[in-house]
Amino acid sequence: MHEEPVIMETPAVSLLVAVYNTETYIRTCLESLRNQTVDNIEIIIVNDGSADASPDIAEEYAKMDNRFKVIHQENQGLGAVRNKGIEAARGEFIAFIDSDDWIEPDYCEQMLRAAGDETDLVICNYAAEFEDTGKTMDSDIAQTYQDQPKEHYIKALFEGKVRGFSWNKLYRRSMIEAHRLSFPLRGELEHVEDQFFSFRAHFFARSVSYVKTPLYHYRIHLSSIVQRYQKKLFESGLALYEANAAFLQENNKLEEYRKELDTFIVLHSSICMLNEWKTSGSRRLFEKLRNVGVICADPVFQESLSKTGTAPFDAKRSCLLLMAKYRMIPFVAMASAVYQRVIEYKMRNRG
Repeated sequence: MHEEPVIMETPAVSLLVAVYNTETYIRTCLESLRNQTVDNIEIIIVNDGSADASPDIAEEYAKMDNRFKVIHQENQGLGAVRNKGIEAARGEFIAFIDSDDWIEPDYCEQMLRAAGDETDLVICNYAAEFEDTGKTMDSDIAQTYQDQPKEHYIKALFEGKVRGFSWNKLYRRSMIEAHRLSFPLRGELEHVEDQFFSFRAHFFARSVSYVKTPLYHYRIHLSSIVQRYQKKLFESGLALYEANAAFLQENNKLEEYRKELDTFIVLHSSICMLNEWKTSGSRRLFEKLRNVGVICADPVFQESLSKTGTAPFDAKRSCLLLMAKYRMIPFVAMASAVYQRVIEYKMRNRG
């Protein structure tokens, strides 16, 4: 006689944890997942070639709790990690968690309640936790966008009014599969993987729900990837601009979002000017000046800037863009350096 196959219950949520050298923080993250008020979950940890104790800690939790599953791979970057988690997921919904962050005990419960039977995408407010000062700032995404059509949020995403984080969201897995959504890989769209995915998920979602409670805790520390110099950031943004334009063209929506796309590339270009002057990294002065010159001379940036003008931006950024428009490279460089120092100072003392 053959034994009856074991039919495993479909998890309500697959929590996908991206791990790379976060031994200092990963226990806090995994404890918050283990202590969810919803039991019917699976926790898939994808270790992206960590060289510290993170993989051992992950395996420790897998031995302790059979809802944890650990996947180890050679270092391939965030996009590959997220895609591996999606492939392994069995849950009705998927949520992405970064291993230096943590979630509230009722994260899954509240997000599932907001999803109901029809919603494909749920977004909750998050708490930005400034590790260096111990201060916290809560987002107000839900209050701002919950009564707006989803197109309003997409435009805000392009305009930089909301960040394209893939965490703080619950995605219906059937939607991801139906539209074959995946993250771009290293070398394709580095540094902008989350925005690429978030935009497409929003675009295809039948409906979007919001949760006002800050259920996700986003840890900000000076070693965060967003605080470090990001190589080839400008090229990645240009590639994202082209990819999004092509996607919108295919879906007959390009004209509806053309203005916001122009705003995106102008804003991104200004961010890249500041990126050159981050204190981390070992670039020489001539290299920084050359990179600023490349940005200012780029035809896509210049054409978009001629359409948007400086009106959509605050006074400091408008001044920077005006100098960039006329390719006043030394002045752009000097203004970018000062602007970046101010940002880093505020980041260290924020709250």
